[in-house]
Amino acid sequence: MTTWNVSKTDRQVFIVKTELIAISELRVEAPFSSLFPIGKETLEAIATDMRAGGFDDSFPLIVWEGKNVVVDGHTRFAAARELNLEAVPVLYKNFENEDDAILYCFHIQRNRRNLADDDILRCLEVLDNINPPVRENKKERDGTSLPPVTKKEKDILRAKELGTSVAKAQKARKLLEHGDDEIKQSVASGEKSINQAYQEVQEQRRESGELKGKSTTGLGNTAKYTKALGNFLRELARLKDNNWEDVPKQKVFEDLASITKFVES
Repeated sequence: MTTWNVSKTDRQVFIVKTELIAISELRVEAPFSSLFPIGKETLEAIATDMRAGGFDDSFPLIVWEGKNVVVDGHTRFAAARELNLEAVPVLYKNFENEDDAILYCFHIQRNRRNLADDDILRCLEVLDNINPPVRENKKERDGTSLPPVTKKEKDILRAKELGTSVAKAQKARKLLEHGDDEIKQSVASGEKSINQAYQEVQEQRRESGELKGKSTTGLGNTAKYTKALGNFLRELARLKDNNWEDVPKQKVFEDLASITKFVES
């Protein structure tokens, strides 16, 4: 079934053609499904609204024509599947290639939300991989080529695209360049902000001698503690996986009590 929806802006009125498509015909694939992960609370709220009023066809899923891959609307699609709906409204859109589709997905999401730190870090990496910043006019009027975009100009352009400050864009880039998977994951999970993770990365680089100068924050020991604790827990997990029945539980509890006393002192 085809539906014609009217979409209004301040200056124009657009007629949007949507189609009711069986859920079984649609596919969810990376990178679109992972660019903006589905939040549990948001999913629950949308599912509640959808349970009461059905799928609002004024907000159809954006689907890649010819591939039937969902490009935008993953939370609504997940809610529809959770409620066992048989069909959903779809707006088909043609894309030249995957990069073109990813950029469309990014821009439509950025326009409807303020990007959180995990979004900024993830999207910065995606944008750099598929859309290197270039000058709008590649040549001067006399035909000579313009110089390449500088690192500072690149950060300014990215900050504008992401809707954040240049300073945060620069720190996010440092995280991507120098942070390990563990510290990147701490931002992705919301455990740390970009600023906190950046400070830890910089402190680690100072400790290794890669950066010169003294720490400017009190995060030096915090970074060391976090690293030591992570190593400790990983080693315990390894021992447990290798059958540590020969380690008395009482001994473990006594050691934990000793650690507690040490911290309290």
